[in-house]
Amino acid sequence: MSKKEKPFYKQYPITAPRFWHGLRFGDYLKLLARNKFAVHPARWFVAFTVSYFSIFNSFVGCLQSLLFSRKIKAHQLPAPPIFIVGHWRSGTTFLHDLISLDQHFTYPSTLQCFLPNQFLVTGKIFLKLDKFLVPEKRPQDNVTTSFHKPQEDEFAIFNLGHHSPYLRMAFPNGKLVDNDYLTLENLTDQQVRRWQAVLVHFVKMVSYQQPDKPVVLKSPPHIGRVKFLAEAFPGAKFIHISRDPYSLIPSTVRLWQSLDYIQGFNRPRYETSWLYNYIGDTFETLYQAFEKQRQDIAPENLIDVRYEDLVADTPGVIRSIYDTLDLGDFDSRIAEPLAEYLESQKDYQVNQHELPRELSDLIEQRCLPHLEKYGYQKR
Repeated sequence: MSKKEKPFYKQYPITAPRFWHGLRFGDYLKLLARNKFAVHPARWFVAFTVSYFSIFNSFVGCLQSLLFSRKIKAHQLPAPPIFIVGHWRSGTTFLHDLISLDQHFTYPSTLQCFLPNQFLVTGKIFLKLDKFLVPEKRPQDNVTTSFHKPQEDEFAIFNLGHHSPYLRMAFPNGKLVDNDYLTLENLTDQQVRRWQAVLVHFVKMVSYQQPDKPVVLKSPPHIGRVKFLAEAFPGAKFIHISRDPYSLIPSTVRLWQSLDYIQGFNRPRYETSWLYNYIGDTFETLYQAFEKQRQDIAPENLIDVRYEDLVADTPGVIRSIYDTLDLGDFDSRIAEPLAEYLESQKDYQVNQHELPRELSDLIEQRCLPHLEKYGYQKR
């Protein structure tokens, strides 16, 4: 990088939407108050746009609730959802995009996840403004973005006013937020039921717009919540994707560096060592919970795949997923659109990452022990 060239994450447009633009005004004020309104002057414009948009969310949210709340509550899912679970940067987005090519499924879109309080009312309008509001590519990698594309339901959870560890990104210099919601294991029964109710409500909202199609979801924290997801959605199916930690962890560092800078209302001041420890702690927490909770999932409802295998033989891995989870006939439902999609993505370039010694030690001491069973070894 030349001296004049800004880091990749500092090139994100200040006018582009942030995760917090979907909050209602009361939830936005709570977020600011909890962090003592510590907004950096360079983020005043973003804070202002979120402020007036949160008021709009509140008004339209009331209208959406008035028009649709009873209909959503009465709506029945046509089939249990399919959850794609895996650590950040493990290939969950890629796999979500692939499965969503099957027109027999539906999925939470970026619009639905970022604006859950109003998409049933204003969705068609915002979809027409897609090219003007959404950057062409994600700041942390080369993946294209759009209001239409599949997205993480975790964004919908906190935009609906509920707890989420993602709220940490709003004030990255503050204390960890809602860390117990990574796995839900340390919450009370009442807190778990409330969280499940919010997710069920959102999934019903998504399904309501495509009532005959099962919903395919993905969110990295879900890897530590599979037991509670299965309780909320009996018969749900799970696709767990893993990736070589020597690629996974450096990519996760880049992810948090970019999102904390872009999404934060203050500029990150933490040391690199803090970020490494945070990633190591989170990785261990999620995988310990996953290995324990997966024992409660029926074997026919869970499959493990590796990112490297998915890239090397995409049709073969997708076919095995369809066969194992009984998702339908691969050839008639997804083979053709899958081939077309892969052809369109053949020039995609994966980011290359440096591996400092401290990060290499973290991988070998804290990550590999959890991934050896999936075929990953020390280099």
